[in-house]
This record gives sequence, C-alpha cells and structure tokens, in this order.
Amino acid sequence: AIRVVLAEDNTLLREGIARLLERADGIELVGAAADRPELEALIEKTTPDLVVTDIRMPPTGTDEGIQIAAQLRRDR
Repeated sequence: AIRVVLAEDNTLLREGIARLLERADGIELVGAAADRPELEALIEKTTPDLVVTDIRMPPTGTDEGIQIAAQLRRDR
C-alpha cells in the first residue's frame, strides 16, 4: 500500500478527503495535519510515500504547502 500523509487546514475538507483516501484500495492514510508544524512532525514520524498538501496553511496562510513540497523533493 502507498503510505499517505494529508495536510489541509479546513477541517471539513480534511476529514472528507481522509475518508476518501481511507476507502481507496492500495492506500494507507498514515496521518492528517492541519498546519505546517503538524505536517512536518507527521512526515518525520511516519515517513510516508506520498504527501498530499494544501498550498496555503497556517501559521502564515501563504505558501507553506509549496515550501514543504520543495523541501521534501530536495531532501528525500
């Protein structure tokens, strides 16, 4: 199974996407985060195969998701 971490600050959207991912064959949702610090901790803790992230998340609401994606691509 593909191990996935989800990041979305909107609770309703995060829960809805999480439920869809949990029902999908071949996908294991290993965590869901509401902000950048929580996402970074989940990535470190779970070492996912894939991160699905919102572009704008707390704490600044600017481009945290893009920053994380660039960091992951560079480091992993």
